[in-house]
Amino acid sequence: KTRTLSVFDGSRFSACNCDFENGETPIWDLRATSTRHIVETKTIIHRNVRMHIMNLPVGYLPYLAHPDWTVRRRSGFLTPTIIMNTDLGLTASMPYFQVIDQTRDIEFTPFIYERRGKALRTRYRQYWDESELGVSLYTASVETYKKDRESVAAINAGYGARIGDAWDVKARLRRASQDTFMRRYKFNGDTKLQSDVVAERLKQDRYYRVEVADIQGLNAADTPDREPTILPHVLYEKIAPGMRASQKIKTEISAIQVDNDEGHNMSRWTGNVELHDEIQTGRIVTDLKAGAIGTYYSIQKKPSSATTKTDDLGRITPQMSAGWRLPFAVTASNRSAILEPRLQLVHVGGPDKTDDIPNRDSADYRIDEGNLFLLNRYQGYDYLRPGSRADMGVSAVAQDGVLGEVTGFIGASYRLSGKASKGLAVNERDALSDIVASLAVNPDLPVSVSWAGRLDSNDLILNESRTTITGTAGKLGYTVEHQQLAKSYFASATSNLEELKLSLSYDLPKGWTAKGTQVWDLSNGRRKRDSAIAALQWSGGIQDCLTVNLDYDRDLETDRDISASDQFMLTINFKYLGSITQKDIWKKSSP
Repeated sequence: KTRTLSVFDGSRFSACNCDFENGETPIWDLRATSTRHIVETKTIIHRNVRMHIMNLPVGYLPYLAHPDWTVRRRSGFLTPTIIMNTDLGLTASMPYFQVIDQTRDIEFTPFIYERRGKALRTRYRQYWDESELGVSLYTASVETYKKDRESVAAINAGYGARIGDAWDVKARLRRASQDTFMRRYKFNGDTKLQSDVVAERLKQDRYYRVEVADIQGLNAADTPDREPTILPHVLYEKIAPGMRASQKIKTEISAIQVDNDEGHNMSRWTGNVELHDEIQTGRIVTDLKAGAIGTYYSIQKKPSSATTKTDDLGRITPQMSAGWRLPFAVTASNRSAILEPRLQLVHVGGPDKTDDIPNRDSADYRIDEGNLFLLNRYQGYDYLRPGSRADMGVSAVAQDGVLGEVTGFIGASYRLSGKASKGLAVNERDALSDIVASLAVNPDLPVSVSWAGRLDSNDLILNESRTTITGTAGKLGYTVEHQQLAKSYFASATSNLEELKLSLSYDLPKGWTAKGTQVWDLSNGRRKRDSAIAALQWSGGIQDCLTVNLDYDRDLETDRDISASDQFMLTINFKYLGSITQKDIWKKSSP
């Protein structure tokens, strides 16, 4: 043994925390005729190696080298993975990680599919002082719905940089040469790939954003006129003090050109100024808001079925509101609560051009607790319906000796004048909107319950709801999620949409953990078992030297050559023997 080299004859090497001298058996160990530890290169070299697992020989290698316990990055093979999929058959992969220098590395992962061909994923990373680059390139010769073996490729690249005076620039390039192979071969499950360049700057009172984007649709129904392109979107926001200390003035200026947005091509220029003043008189808080939205449109193209216009249109929409809040406290025995009733009167003026301007930025609007009291509750600019309304609600925060912390809200909006707006109720002719409500209970127990929903104001039937129960019971952790949405919100739906999701995790003895998630489709009275995932994990127990993952995925997505499939994946990770995970080497700038 010297300062730079240690040589061991008849050696046993293990990363397991065990006591050899007292006869404790490691989970795994390497037994070699000789082992050298080269301190300068931080490398351990074994010759004539036999691997033992639980004291049983399982393999032999004439030569094996791996980094010692001080190394963070080292070129070499990483953890192999074996996958059994009912569509793809047996799939084997083993990444090779190559360190180029201190700021660059690359990883190659070949995939061999028993029934469908071969693929290669190449990942590259590079860092500079104020920027970073990450690229994932996929190439394959695999079965597709077009050919038995088709050459396909895809890229997923990301670049980020901090430049100038607090500008943050991010760029993404996501493209695939073929629609289904990324999903079918489990590289990425997205049905839309967005490429974009975004530059943002955030100051104490100002925000700047410049964006260009293009979306590639991968579903069978996606056509070029349904793949939006934004060239560009420019946004500027400023918040400044008003004439009084309690006043704030918000200014927003934006411009956007969007093409191929479900058959629409149009430009929009927008200016928005809003003044907010808060006045407190005793316990009553008065909120005053006034503003104006000016928009100018150049609509170049629309679908033949659309009733909107292709024209240059302008619109000025003045808005104002007066609101009152009265927070007060209530105490009784071991209970206390803060209640805040709230009333807001709103008037929106200007011409009604909702039949002329295509609604592209707020088509999915539905009233909820978050937007009920906003002056422009649609939060977009395409759909602005003139009229007057009264918004009302009550929020509560309570402390109870049994239930713990309880929060809740109930509210609604009533149309005083003007035409009915979309997204307020299933029956849009009703003057009273759906009733918006929420409730959350967090007792001093390992369980919490939350619920949010919208009820029809006529018969109190639920139009939308989401319930979540989360907790633990001993070593069992669980989350139950239920959501439901009325069919009226989906033109193609023939029944209400309803889904139940159950997630469980259980800590088993000796370092084992079991996890699983099951989704059921309950629409129209059904009890159909939908997608499911499960995992059995072992972390090596107290010896901390081996990780075993057995994962199961039941994917019911179908699209052309994508069929429902069941997949099993086995990963065995031996500590210090290529145990750098893909997440560790790609966690900072992976696109």
